[in-house]
Amino acid sequence: MVDNNPDGGQSQDQWVMEDKLSRIRQQVNSKLDNQKKLALILAAVEENIDEQGNVRSPVTYVVSFLSLLDQCITDDKIIDDSLATSTAYFLDLVFPFTPKSLLKSKFSQILTKLATPLTHPDADAPLVRSTIGAVETLLLAQDHQQWTSKGNVSPKRALIGLMELSFDPRPKVRKRAQESIHTVLSNPPPSPSPIHVAAPICADLSLQKLTSLLDMKKKDNNSSIIHILQLISSITSANSWPQSQIEPLCDSLLRISRTSDQYMVSSAFSAFVGLFESMSNDVDIDKFTNVLNVIFELKPAVNDTHLAAPWLAVIAKAIGAFSKLAPVLCLQKLHTVIPIVTSYLSSDSQDIYSSASQCLIAVITQAVPDDFILDPPAVSTTIYEAMDDFVAFLAKYIETEVLSIKYQAATKEILEFVTAVVTKLRSRCNPDFLNVMEIVGQWRTNETEEFPFNKEAEDFISVCISELGPEVCLSILPLNLTGSGGPGRAWLLPLLRDNVRNADLEFYKRQILPLSEFFEKKINESTNKESVNVKIFQTIVEQIWSLLPHFCDLPKDLSTSFDDTFAAQLSDLLYARVELRTFICNGLKNLVESNVAYLGGALSDDKLMQQNFPVHLAEEYLKHLSARASNLLSVLFNVFSSISPDSRGFVLETIDMYLQIVPKDELENTFNKVCGLFKNALDEEEQENSKDSGTKLSLTMMDLIVAMAKYLPESSHNALFSVFATTVSIKDPLVQKRSYRIISKLSETDEGKSSLVNFIGHIEKVIVESTEITEPSARGARLGAILAILELLPSTELHFIPSVLQEVIMSTKDNNERTRSLSYQILISMGKKMSNGGVIDQSQIPGFEAEEAEQEASLSDFFTMVSAGLAAQTPHMISATITAISCLMFEFKDSLAIDVLKEISSTIELFLTHNSREIAKAAIGFVKVEVLSLPEDVVRENLSELLAKLMRWSHEHKGHFKSKVKHIVERLIRKFGADAVEAAIPEDDKKLVVNIRKSRTRAKRKQEGGEETTEKPKETKKFVSAYEEALYNSDVSDDEDIQEFDANGDSKKRTNQYILESGDTPLDLLDRQTMARISSSRPKKFTKKDMERRNVPSKNGKLVFGEGDDIEDTLANKGSGVDAYLDAVKQAPIRGQRNKLKFKNKRQNEDDWSDDEPEVKKKPVTNARVSKPKKFKARKKL
Repeated sequence: MVDNNPDGGQSQDQWVMEDKLSRIRQQVNSKLDNQKKLALILAAVEENIDEQGNVRSPVTYVVSFLSLLDQCITDDKIIDDSLATSTAYFLDLVFPFTPKSLLKSKFSQILTKLATPLTHPDADAPLVRSTIGAVETLLLAQDHQQWTSKGNVSPKRALIGLMELSFDPRPKVRKRAQESIHTVLSNPPPSPSPIHVAAPICADLSLQKLTSLLDMKKKDNNSSIIHILQLISSITSANSWPQSQIEPLCDSLLRISRTSDQYMVSSAFSAFVGLFESMSNDVDIDKFTNVLNVIFELKPAVNDTHLAAPWLAVIAKAIGAFSKLAPVLCLQKLHTVIPIVTSYLSSDSQDIYSSASQCLIAVITQAVPDDFILDPPAVSTTIYEAMDDFVAFLAKYIETEVLSIKYQAATKEILEFVTAVVTKLRSRCNPDFLNVMEIVGQWRTNETEEFPFNKEAEDFISVCISELGPEVCLSILPLNLTGSGGPGRAWLLPLLRDNVRNADLEFYKRQILPLSEFFEKKINESTNKESVNVKIFQTIVEQIWSLLPHFCDLPKDLSTSFDDTFAAQLSDLLYARVELRTFICNGLKNLVESNVAYLGGALSDDKLMQQNFPVHLAEEYLKHLSARASNLLSVLFNVFSSISPDSRGFVLETIDMYLQIVPKDELENTFNKVCGLFKNALDEEEQENSKDSGTKLSLTMMDLIVAMAKYLPESSHNALFSVFATTVSIKDPLVQKRSYRIISKLSETDEGKSSLVNFIGHIEKVIVESTEITEPSARGARLGAILAILELLPSTELHFIPSVLQEVIMSTKDNNERTRSLSYQILISMGKKMSNGGVIDQSQIPGFEAEEAEQEASLSDFFTMVSAGLAAQTPHMISATITAISCLMFEFKDSLAIDVLKEISSTIELFLTHNSREIAKAAIGFVKVEVLSLPEDVVRENLSELLAKLMRWSHEHKGHFKSKVKHIVERLIRKFGADAVEAAIPEDDKKLVVNIRKSRTRAKRKQEGGEETTEKPKETKKFVSAYEEALYNSDVSDDEDIQEFDANGDSKKRTNQYILESGDTPLDLLDRQTMARISSSRPKKFTKKDMERRNVPSKNGKLVFGEGDDIEDTLANKGSGVDAYLDAVKQAPIRGQRNKLKFKNKRQNEDDWSDDEPEVKKKPVTNARVSKPKKFKARKKL
């Protein structure tokens, strides 16, 4: 609402009002009478305002609509209900934009005019609702003085009227009144009191009405009581319930909670929740404590299915609100709250003990602030000791009471609660919760009793491993894998793998890793390597080593545990044990990655983590690893060289992590060694003329050079560019790929970008000169390098753009999706560079004379350069040029002048008449972009000529020309209307528009008729650019069926497939016989009734055949000998082409010779044609 500018408020608010009014003006031709009437009334009012020479402002609108409202009311009677409703609607709309000063000064007059529609018993609900909105805005504009004034026409009297309407039997009126009261009380006028001056009146009236209805004790009053409770919720949630009225409100709410009406009880608890939210600010804590005590006195019976669940929900909300107000007192209160709530876990109703569990989880989660679990000095000694007492109490209570047999029925819910406790209290659970963990661990370990909640028990143990650490957990629940005594707990290994983090690496080295040696010895001693025990031992060894990466995830003791001895041990295993390389490499990678991430701010919001593991430790650990990085890289390089290219990605990831932390001087030395090895390898391979590119050492060395590129110091960049210049001309696609990736990698760092800019002239020359010798498979990497150079290209080097433009244009037609995507990105980047301006030195462009003058760069000149390809001699180049222009026009349509757009469009449209299908296809794609992108006026002017050229291809079926043209025509119809398109289209093709019209009418008729259509969800197609999405993501016409096509273009219909499983043996997906268990029909498990039907009836112990009508005679339907002859004729071979014998397709050639057989359904006709029979295809692939 505005309170300045007497002409109607701030300009921004007036824009909002004008936007709302403009939407109503547009409904003047609406088919809905109410919308049309609003538009006509607004037009009449605005015409009257204009005739009087007034400005259309909120003030003039208010005056006009108030006078119009007066005409609808005579002698306190509404004479025109419809007009009054529309007028009140406009007043509700315009009041928020009216100056406050006007609403304050004219309060009495305005309220008097609104009183009749607000209070008249015959007023319709829409009229009352709009009037309530207007009164709400009027009340919000009044100041404290107005609210404290006394009189028959005052804001308080108006608010009392809204309260009366909040009990109205009409739901929408009642809801609008309650919302208005909430809004008014939530926005009190400036005054010394924090709550609204009218809040006591609202509380008194609602409480008096509630009490009087309760005293009547009539069941008919229940709905009225619920309405009052809804009003009380609106008042309390506005933080406007006075302190003096809290206790009587609680008494009334608790009184309602004892009733048997569940809706009343739920409404009472909603009012409680609003009351708690209103007291979450600065209030009397003793009052809140008293409210809590009163609520606990209301505790329902444990098996009360009606009240228990809502009461538990109120407790959870109350404790959450109390924790925000007084966290320390709330923590002390939990000593009594938890036992009370826990008693409901013994209920016979699953809903109740589930609600109790959720209540306990909410209490623990909300009542204990995250800061309370920190150690001093982060928290005070008082809080620390209070938390110690609470954790000790909670652990003892859970151990002795909650986990007892008394609550056995709620074991699953209890485990969920205990898991939530450990998740919340984290390391503060040590050592108090160790006994609890031991009990749950025994439940999980004792597999003879088939404990039904193993998953929940494992979830709890997993949280303990994560929060307390593996060393603590394994001290209580040891693995016992060597048979030294106690039950074995091999099931703990997967839990450790998934939950260990920030643990002691030394514990893994000392306690867990030696177990792998024990089992490896057992495997070596075994004579039968295929025995079950050996397989189990191998699995355990693998699981033990799978723990290494997780113990290396931010270890607490890295500087002491990861010493030279352990590093040497891992290095030896990398050489010797191929099967362990993945685990070891991931572990080495995690050592660096986790510390780098932590140092970079990961887990910065975890205060307990920051306290237990300061950030400076991560910095120290990285220095410790940096001192050993060079030796580890040497090992990793050797291992990388010994692995086949397809399987060494994980080693390269580890190398990349250590390249980030290795000292720069050592990295430079390593780079020089690798470059030397690379040169020697090239020389040797050149002498040997090796054609086996997969085993070349030079490729391995190039991979390492590319990996090191972005981490090298600037002093090594000169040598790096020499490697690039040398290798880019080698006629080996794999070498060329890696060579161009050097440029891409360098562009990822600031230091690399600086060097690229310094050497950019040399790099441009190398790229341009190597155009002809670039292998097709290296095109994508080359374009990536060109894009990196373009992004750094200074305005003085723009001659590089026309030098590589032809190659980029041709790449838009490449088969490789990544290459096409890069070519589009490069074209757009070139356009942006040219639009930024600069100078093009034409003498440096290949093919230009040395004395060529310089040219100013601009976007229009760039389009001219691209358009030069239209004069090419080959259809492929012309098609690629049209595709490039389409992409650029789609991107830069808003930056080009209309004349340029028209010229480009008219030029490309000429190619629609070309005889080459490739060129025409690209031109049709351009037309689609043109229709989508260009302004309507431009397309409309040229519509006749465009359609005349376009319709040439409307009868061409090859290459989907016909469907593409139809899609464009459909888009034109949606854009300009069917009449305009029909007038512009050639006479011979008007039937296409008629067909489209019929299809749209048919689809609309189906939709209006409510015919049920089951539509399959369409697959979301992914495109490499916004241009391709606009070009290819066509809307399929309404009358076309969507078919799915296989690789050969044949349409295919997907059928459901089912897997036949045996109840005794699990399905082995690696078994070749699995294919035999795949069925196209739903497998059916025979029931007892099915078996009874199949049983042959017996009589006196003898089998009886032929009795009963339900036993089918298998020969009854075979027919006579003539039928058998006809069957033989149908199945006999026939002479085909070249006089060869072939058998008829039984399903297709089974003629309907018999009159009494049912009619065979014909094949469906799709796309106006009968589908051809499909060829047989061998299904060799799974």
